[in-house]
Amino acid sequence: MNLVKGVQSQWWFCRQTSIASPQLSLLSTSPTDIRAMWLPLSSQLSRGAITRYRIDYRALEQVDHIYSVEVGGNETQVTLRDLKPNQTYQLRIAAGTRAGFSQSSEWASHHTPNLTQVLFAPTELKVRAKMHSLNVTWQPPPNHTQITGYKLSWRELDGEELPNEEKPMINERIQQIKLRKRVKHHEVTGLAPDQLYEVKVWAFNKQTEGYAAVWKGRTEKLTRVRTTDSLPPLPPISVRARANSSTSIWLRWEKPHFSNVRIINYTIRCSPAGIRNASLVSYYTSSSQEIFLESLKPFTSYEIAVQSKGVDMSGPFSSTVEESTLPDRPSSPPLDMQLSALDSYSVLVSWRPPLEPNGVILTYWILYTGNMSHPDHLWINLTHDGSVTSAEVQGLMSGTRYYFKMGACTEVGVGPYSPVKDVYTPPKKYGVYVYVKNLYIYVIHLYISVTFALVPLVDAFIQRDIHRIQGIQSTESNPWPCNTL
Repeated sequence: MNLVKGVQSQWWFCRQTSIASPQLSLLSTSPTDIRAMWLPLSSQLSRGAITRYRIDYRALEQVDHIYSVEVGGNETQVTLRDLKPNQTYQLRIAAGTRAGFSQSSEWASHHTPNLTQVLFAPTELKVRAKMHSLNVTWQPPPNHTQITGYKLSWRELDGEELPNEEKPMINERIQQIKLRKRVKHHEVTGLAPDQLYEVKVWAFNKQTEGYAAVWKGRTEKLTRVRTTDSLPPLPPISVRARANSSTSIWLRWEKPHFSNVRIINYTIRCSPAGIRNASLVSYYTSSSQEIFLESLKPFTSYEIAVQSKGVDMSGPFSSTVEESTLPDRPSSPPLDMQLSALDSYSVLVSWRPPLEPNGVILTYWILYTGNMSHPDHLWINLTHDGSVTSAEVQGLMSGTRYYFKMGACTEVGVGPYSPVKDVYTPPKKYGVYVYVKNLYIYVIHLYISVTFALVPLVDAFIQRDIHRIQGIQSTESNPWPCNTL
């Protein structure tokens, strides 16, 4: 009896766990990370609802040290961070149901970029699959200033998603186009319905080509003629959005009250309010009636709508709701800080608002010092209203070099400071004149003093000469004075 129960338990476990694992696509957007992406398993291969995925990874130099990361069943990618540059890593994935995990996929290798390599993969690659086309959007890589343009390729992958030991055949008819640097979206047309495709996007310049961002997925199935029994599902109701932080929004909704179609999941459309650029529209998938939208921009209003999805069809989107993320500290400092010495004791500081204020600028902080080695708390800090873009700093010392930097402040706090610039206050303009004037007065005083000191001496010499002349004259008038006796 126990043997029968054991066999039944083993049979139930094997029946409830997945018979396959997804196929991994790997790329790096920086020298220290690896992004792993995969496609959800079909219902035939999953054998139940996928509740989670486990990703194992290890460095090729340390194969005995295996690390694991688990994500929810509605996720299709995860980014491994804080890895070593220029290293080979191996990754594998296993799909889990409530009965346990399937057998892990085979190890897939990926080499992280070297720090000296300059062209990383484009970020935020998203592909909207239609019946005969793929709408591809992406964002520039971190070092986008060094690129000349993009290249986009696509090819059809033959075969269904297969278990680990069976690899799909690849149709080598690869099509490729070259796009300008400012282009961040492209629609691939002329495709077959319900086919598996691989799309790659990478940057290039005159010297080299960068890492590719990769997507794999299927085009939509051929549309069937709809009857009254196969109408699309109604959109969700009571869609509610609430900002959770400066970069995230909680979104919740309810199922439609009436629907003759089983809803398997929901598609969420999110974009900055008023934006009509398709490259800025993001799509998310959720199997529950809520989702946590992350990696949004601070202090930005978003338009969000939700769509119900059935087995073979999608319904219309719900009414759009609008919600703004919370403010944050500025991400960038004030721009173009200029310094001009007005006179020996004051300096005019002018600037432009930061590119990413992340809120309403309440005040600007101007820090200055005569000693650049001082820590920030020893710099003199002046605050000015957030509506002004210039200020006069007074009470400075003449003939002194001052160092300035400044930051912008929202209700959350002050952002990063601008690069330090210096200005020199000129010396006093009348300093040399006073010195020459004092020297002239001193010379005059010296001349007068010497003159008055010499007057008695000159007078004595004159008196002596007068007496001498008088004596000579009296002698000449009576040469023999004794004869008068």
